[in-house]
Amino acid sequence: MRKSVRNAGSTSSYTQVDDNNMDTDVQIVVPVIEETVGQQRSSVHSVKLEKSRGGTFKKEISILEDEDDKNPQWIPNNIDQRECINYSQRPLAKNDDPHNPTCQCGNKRSSHDTRYINEHIHKTEWKTESHTQITHTKAYGEVEFVGAIGSSGTLKQKKYVRLDHLTQPNKVLELLRDHWKLGVPKLLISVTGGALNFHMNFRLREVFRKGLIKAALSTGAWIITGGTHAGVMKYVGDAVRDYALASGAMTRNSVVAIGIPSWGVINQKEKLIKDINDPYAPASYRMDLPGGVKLDPNHTHFLLVDNGTSGKFGVEIKLRAKIEKAISEQSIGIGKDENVSVPTVCVVVEGGPNTIFTVHQAVMNGTPAVIVAGSGRAANILAFAAQRATEVEVTNSTGTKEKKIVIGHKLREKLAEMISKEFGDKELETHLTRIQECVEKNDLFNVYDMDASTGVKDIDEAILHALLRANKGSVQDQLKLTLVWNRIDIAKSELFTDDRNWKKGELHSALRYALVHNQVDFVKLFLENGVSLKDYLTVRELTLLYNELKEKTLVYEHLDKQRGAKSTRKFTLGDVGKVIEEMTMDSYEPLYLQDQARYVLTEADIVNEPIEEGVDEGDTGAFDSMAQNSLSMGIAQATTGLLPGAVGNFAQNSRGNLNTFDNPIRELLIWSVLQGRKEMSQFFWEECKEMISAALTSSMILKFMAEKEDDADYKEHLDELSDWFEDFAIGVLNECYNEDEERTSIILVRELRQWGHATCLSLAVNGNMKKFVSQQGVQNLLTEIWMGKLSKDNKMHTLAICVIFPPLIYSLIKFREDENDEEEEESNLVRRSSSKRKKSMKPVNGNNIEGDQLGESLKMVKVQGPTVNGTEAGKQDQDDEYYHTTHDVDIRDSGKELSWYQRFKLFYDSPRITFTHNLIFYFLFLGLFSYIMLANFNPKVSAAEYVLVFWMITLFTEEFRQIAQGESHRWWLRLRFWITDYWNLVDLATLILFSVGFVMRLYTITFSAARVILAIDLMIFYIRLLQVFSVNKNLGPKLIMISKMMVDLAFFMCILFVFLIAYGVASQAIMFPNTSGFFPIVKGIMYKSYFQMYGELFLEDIEVEEGSCTVSNGVVGDLDDPCPEFTWVAIILLSGYMLFSNVLLLNLLIAMFSYTFSAVQDNTDQYWKFQRFEIIQEYFSRPPLAPPFIAISHVYILIAYILRHFGNLKWLDSSSGSLKQRVSEAEIKHLSLWESLNGENYMAGERQKQQQDINERVLSLMEKVDEINQKVEVGPQQTVLGGAASNARIDRLEDQMDRINMAIDWLIQAHIEHGMGCKSGAPKLKEIAYKESKEDFVADEEEAYKVPTTLEEIGIMIHKKARQSPYPGTAIRRSYVPDSKVPWEAGFSNYTPREYTHECVLAMPHWADVDLMAMSSDKRPMLPFNCEDSTCKVDRRSYLQIYTVKDGLPLNPKGRTGMTGRGLLGRFGPNHAADPIATRWKLKTDGSPLLDKDKKVLEFIAIQRKDNQQWAIPGGMVEPGQKVSETLKREFSEEALGQLSKSEEERAEIGEHIKTLFSNGIEIYRGYVDDPRNTDNAWMETVAMNYHDDSGAAFGEFKLEAGDDAQSVRWQRVSSKLPLFASHTAMLRKVAELHNAAF
Repeated sequence: MRKSVRNAGSTSSYTQVDDNNMDTDVQIVVPVIEETVGQQRSSVHSVKLEKSRGGTFKKEISILEDEDDKNPQWIPNNIDQRECINYSQRPLAKNDDPHNPTCQCGNKRSSHDTRYINEHIHKTEWKTESHTQITHTKAYGEVEFVGAIGSSGTLKQKKYVRLDHLTQPNKVLELLRDHWKLGVPKLLISVTGGALNFHMNFRLREVFRKGLIKAALSTGAWIITGGTHAGVMKYVGDAVRDYALASGAMTRNSVVAIGIPSWGVINQKEKLIKDINDPYAPASYRMDLPGGVKLDPNHTHFLLVDNGTSGKFGVEIKLRAKIEKAISEQSIGIGKDENVSVPTVCVVVEGGPNTIFTVHQAVMNGTPAVIVAGSGRAANILAFAAQRATEVEVTNSTGTKEKKIVIGHKLREKLAEMISKEFGDKELETHLTRIQECVEKNDLFNVYDMDASTGVKDIDEAILHALLRANKGSVQDQLKLTLVWNRIDIAKSELFTDDRNWKKGELHSALRYALVHNQVDFVKLFLENGVSLKDYLTVRELTLLYNELKEKTLVYEHLDKQRGAKSTRKFTLGDVGKVIEEMTMDSYEPLYLQDQARYVLTEADIVNEPIEEGVDEGDTGAFDSMAQNSLSMGIAQATTGLLPGAVGNFAQNSRGNLNTFDNPIRELLIWSVLQGRKEMSQFFWEECKEMISAALTSSMILKFMAEKEDDADYKEHLDELSDWFEDFAIGVLNECYNEDEERTSIILVRELRQWGHATCLSLAVNGNMKKFVSQQGVQNLLTEIWMGKLSKDNKMHTLAICVIFPPLIYSLIKFREDENDEEEEESNLVRRSSSKRKKSMKPVNGNNIEGDQLGESLKMVKVQGPTVNGTEAGKQDQDDEYYHTTHDVDIRDSGKELSWYQRFKLFYDSPRITFTHNLIFYFLFLGLFSYIMLANFNPKVSAAEYVLVFWMITLFTEEFRQIAQGESHRWWLRLRFWITDYWNLVDLATLILFSVGFVMRLYTITFSAARVILAIDLMIFYIRLLQVFSVNKNLGPKLIMISKMMVDLAFFMCILFVFLIAYGVASQAIMFPNTSGFFPIVKGIMYKSYFQMYGELFLEDIEVEEGSCTVSNGVVGDLDDPCPEFTWVAIILLSGYMLFSNVLLLNLLIAMFSYTFSAVQDNTDQYWKFQRFEIIQEYFSRPPLAPPFIAISHVYILIAYILRHFGNLKWLDSSSGSLKQRVSEAEIKHLSLWESLNGENYMAGERQKQQQDINERVLSLMEKVDEINQKVEVGPQQTVLGGAASNARIDRLEDQMDRINMAIDWLIQAHIEHGMGCKSGAPKLKEIAYKESKEDFVADEEEAYKVPTTLEEIGIMIHKKARQSPYPGTAIRRSYVPDSKVPWEAGFSNYTPREYTHECVLAMPHWADVDLMAMSSDKRPMLPFNCEDSTCKVDRRSYLQIYTVKDGLPLNPKGRTGMTGRGLLGRFGPNHAADPIATRWKLKTDGSPLLDKDKKVLEFIAIQRKDNQQWAIPGGMVEPGQKVSETLKREFSEEALGQLSKSEEERAEIGEHIKTLFSNGIEIYRGYVDDPRNTDNAWMETVAMNYHDDSGAAFGEFKLEAGDDAQSVRWQRVSSKLPLFASHTAMLRKVAELHNAAF
């Protein structure tokens, strides 16, 4: 059954705005953008962002129409406009042109077609319906804004269209969705506010901008506004611009801003009409022309609504409301059967009386509203009403009592006063009634107060909270909305609270959505709140998850290949199993292929929803029983399958519920790994118990995917993820190895039934994980395997003696069971006692064993003997004292006694002894073969040769055995693995050559050729001896280098062959033309040219003596000794050939070898350790007898195989054994728990390291946050209008003080005159009122300004020192600028700043700009502001933001200063400086650090400035062409060390000391400086670096000496009480916090 979740009343109507109170409405629409790996398209301004299979984006910009738009003529064919067809002149107004009068439609007569012009004045009313006609739109395409401030941050070309006001909303939706490629929205936010420019508090403005963008960027955003460059629309546009500048315009989450203004009010609208001569050129729209209503340049799309009029506002309102309604009715897909409609919310910022009406209509229609308190006018009134309204209990019409929000009498009077003051008395009662009705809808009426302690600090949270409150009745609907928005914070705070219990299965649909859309945080949240993966992940559910994969991904292509490219059936887990098997090269047996009847569903089973039985809807399942919401408890049931104890009950579980998985965590891990999801994969990996095997399996799959991936970026991502999992496996391995070496070895070689019956070791080897194999834990295991049952204490000479004299084995060789008699006796006692107690012991529950108990239980299980086929071997005679042998790995001390026969067998079964025997017999083989070839190779076959032939046959059968007993289940894979070993290829070559040579030697005619072939074969056998060196740690890596160099040599020979042939052919053709015969020609070309490369020049054959050869006369023919011709040319060619071959190419080869050597040398240890495994594996699987006696083993293996398979003698084992340690079920369970504990310890350590790094970086930030919180807590709480209320109270206190002062003055005057009386009478006391700003106030010269003491205050401050008078070094006073008028956005009509530029600057030194102030605005050259000036070699970019340039002059980003020009500063715009802060610890006389309140005291080098006598940090201006780092060193040297007055030697010495000291600095601050030299057009910005000498030794080398513009210099204590120049106090505070020093 399809569900549709709608936000009640998702539309809101809008009214016509009037000229006095212009309001506008803005809404944000967030399009649907798929988060999963796949393809995604989004078209913005002819930009196509196409997502590759790996998640990267390919950018493609189209100048014309979108490539995806299949019908570029759709817009002119489907979108209409209106034109006036009945010119009806209106009465002439005062400013009308009588020669070009205006029609009643608002357009001039000249703009009308001559057919429709009527000269007389019509008294009838002009109507759109009767006086206009509909035509195809002529204004559409792309518009480029010229002269827009900061427009470079967004795309230059914006889409627009002119459309009729009666256009069907569905047509507009089709335009947006299909032709402008904006998709379907997820969120609609309507922002209502004033259309005229208004001032908003700086802090609130920043919060509004950031919160608005954050809310929109749930997935990417539409922003729908009125589209003009004024009022709240401008604030929204600025927010879009700031985001685009910060993140880049081409980012994935680019904000889409859609403006819907009236066509008739737009200035320069004629430029938007298509040019017939150039229809594809973008329209040019200038922002620098004065007057008129302009489009906002920061919007990306414009819908220009037209009704045939001009100059009329509000034409777009009705169509816009219809569009909003159509958008709100669109469905957001949550699943195939469930949909949510687009939610809507109204945000109120400032506004006039029409805003109150708009909010009232929205609330009455069920749309939630968020009022931004403190933004001004209507918003403040609405917020005041909402915050002061009271809740009362009333009786409704049915007689029942209910709670209601009402506005009391006093509050109503106050609201009436506020409305009257802002908007007048017109419709006062109507406004009050509307406010009352809004307040009553408490769930829909929300107030955002930035300064209130409500817990909601950001506007985006307030918006989303409001939407959830509006859908209060349905928790599922709220959950779906948070999933669509991907806002985990909202879900946690609103839905997943302690008082809510989720029913069993209630979160399954949401969990699927979170999994498909890669929302890891939501998956964690659901598991923490009791979702059982055991219940959720059924076979059908996992099958559906695999069918949710996006097309054109790598895993999808492989699955599609398995089911058949033309097949349309659903993917099954059988297809997934085959893909996994392919990716793991048959070394991993997928679970889905082991039991296909259980895991492979039919098409009907996949499509049809199964009917669940036995589930009570009222049952809360595990949720009620959960005492704590912990993630480990939430997945407890899911991880049960990981414990091998559950493996023992596999059959039972399968029969009990065939529809579920024993280990759902494993299935979801593989599912996420196949999609390359990093965070999701890590989460599921951390929840695994067998963490090493899980990480190795993931790494192996990812390596295969990376090899098959074509996309370079996604390939890099997969490689990185594969290495990431390998590092995880290494981390857990080392954690285990550090705790217990023996258990670690068992973990590496025990069979993993949950992971394809593989072992950790085999997974690492098959995955080519050299780094993992090279770890000490793995190498220790390989050493144990290499030794077999032999003890490591055996000396090499002891082993050699026993190989020669086997009877000594019993007395000289120590085995593992013999290593320690005391341990052996103790283990025997434990074994006997455990055997006696075994019958009475209850099974240990591994889930409850931790720490020492786990260790003790493992020791108890350790004494159990090896198992065969998963059961304890010899269980019927488990009290047998003797050891039971096995063909598989057994690296533990069994605790049992070895018989003399077992000692001999285990000695010879050791891979090391097997290797020794094979080496000895191989030397004998080489000796026999060499003897035959050197002294006994006759036509008659000798007895020695027959022995050699038999030996060769055994070698051949051994190679065949290696193929037949390979690990893979398929013959072709075994053969493939065998061939990939180059030593096997050498063996194959030797056997083939010997076979051919021996057959040929039987025939007299080929006897000599056979000797050659066999000699070559013997040579290869000698080369084959190099494999022996692989075992040696010193020689093994050299073989690896040789193999790598052979590859280089092969490529080099290809290059050399070209030169060799080129020279050989040319020299042969010149000296010996017309040679007869193919072989003579080939010899002439190749023979000499090849050996000449090695220095054999054959000059005697080129420069022959006269008479010693036969003159050929140009034809060599069959001459035996022809004379060479043109020998001088041949000599020249030879010299050139030698130059290239000997000098160039051979040195190139040496360079290649050197590079290969250095590259391999760095990783040689890893290469050798990985290669060591191959040798150990080969000799582990080899029979103990060496060729030729190995034939006995081969015969036994063949007979045993026949009897086992055809004689039904299952007890006969013909296998060579596997590298798997057989362990009991109980021990598997304990080992898994022990591994998981170590894995958790490892992850805890990693998190601790990460947290420590983060804490070090944000320590100072946390302290600042705490300080701000304390200030907020002691400040006014629950204020009505935020900071405005606090300011109002302060103003009233000031007025009261004025009254008191005046009264006191009167009393004093009364005492003076006639005692107690006063003739003038009592003064009239001042009325208490809100204080108004006084723009005509002139500041006193000694006015005190608060200096910011923190860098945070510098960032948000309104500059103070930059407004002080007089200007430094002059008597010139600045124009007074109150705090409220400092921002450029604040209107200040009386602002008349003083213009001043110092004479030294006007003299045009090298550090000053040309005087732009002396030129008119239209003749000023445009300097390259906001970028690097390559001409002047200065950086004109600000550290703060992109600043505004008006009339060719830059504007101070911090606002007005009261002065224009440059003052004492040289550059227009930012003047960059550098401030080096050199610090050390202040010491007592005894050398110990000075402490102040348990904190050490810092001191810094301070200078006293000559110009104002203030103490400051040494620093100065960045010179043209100079870097900041160079300026830091220069200014420190000149001002603090007096370098300018030093000699050249002293300067050099100082420079060396400074270079050492300044090698490591920490940036303290980068940004604006509140400097008294700043003006409106020039300001200071600096970079402050701290250079700290912790020991004090470095600064001990310096002698402080004032220089340059410093009057004096000294070490000064770092203190908050020290008055410093500019913003230096705040910088020192940051330094003190950095070093945890007193301040």
